[in-house]
Amino acid sequence: MRVTNSFFNAAGPARCETVYIMPTKGVSRAGYAFAEFEAARYAIRRAFSQPNWDGYKALPIGEETKKNALGALNHLETLTRSPEITSNPNGTLSFEWETNRGFGQLEIGRTRYSFYVQPHNGSPFLDSGEASEINSAVGLLVDALLYPKPSDPVTVSTR
Repeated sequence: MRVTNSFFNAAGPARCETVYIMPTKGVSRAGYAFAEFEAARYAIRRAFSQPNWDGYKALPIGEETKKNALGALNHLETLTRSPEITSNPNGTLSFEWETNRGFGQLEIGRTRYSFYVQPHNGSPFLDSGEASEINSAVGLLVDALLYPKPSDPVTVSTR
């Protein structure tokens, strides 16, 4: 299995590069998760650093933004699934998750972040703050609301 990054470059043809090649046998879910997070790291490092990368005067993705995004990704790695990474024309990066349970987005910039999770059933959760202060609560919320685990079986005794 090849894990690829999938940044779309509107100013030119779409490119897809191999980031990590998984073995074809004996790979656990943890192995796939590792490959997915490696692809996300690669995408962040390679995010568009040039002005006008989209052909519509987009701002470049700066090194501070990339550093903040890599730090956030480190917090998320053991807590939830790997996000899709998207470059934004305002110079920020977005992490996105979408499941049949809802949608989540974490947008990271040079100094600030904004975050929300919108489950299909229930109220949205919104947060924002300093980009250097993104913590594990983001991953815990994404995992709990978008990737719920089957509940443990309950044993009922009839005496």
